[in-house]
Amino acid sequence: MPERPLTRTRQRRRRIAAAATLVAFAAWRVLRGQRIYTRPPPMHAGHRHEHATPVTDYERSDWPIGPVATVYAGIVALLVVCCFVLIAAYPTSLPDVDRSLRIEPPGPRLQTNAAGDLARFRADEQKRLDTYYWVDRQKGTVHIPIDEAMKKLVETGIPDFPRAGQ
Repeated sequence: MPERPLTRTRQRRRRIAAAATLVAFAAWRVLRGQRIYTRPPPMHAGHRHEHATPVTDYERSDWPIGPVATVYAGIVALLVVCCFVLIAAYPTSLPDVDRSLRIEPPGPRLQTNAAGDLARFRADEQKRLDTYYWVDRQKGTVHIPIDEAMKKLVETGIPDFPRAGQ
């Protein structure tokens, strides 16, 4: 009876079975206290050992490490050199652009601290009420504190205004 060609599934099952067999064999040797990989006893001249372990080998299609490491080191060196070349080629581009706001955007401006704004407004109004300052220097008009103005008004009265008790 001719053997059927192996499908991928059957190939995969055979590989898994072979790997499981190797793992089971290694576990059996470990449980028996034997080393998994043993070196053969030294051979004497003219004496051939029947149970010598085979010489291990490696995959010949793997890439050699020397050229791979050289390419890696070359790429790293190229990246470092490129940074310095760009710095030398564009010396004025290192400091970033000043991004501070130079103009006020158009209104209405949003209120971000309402309590602080109200306290600042009331402090400005109280300062205006309690201090002396010129309203119009050319005409000689001066603002006087509100307390002084009320005292002066009580003393002199308002012209053409009826007085109390009259």
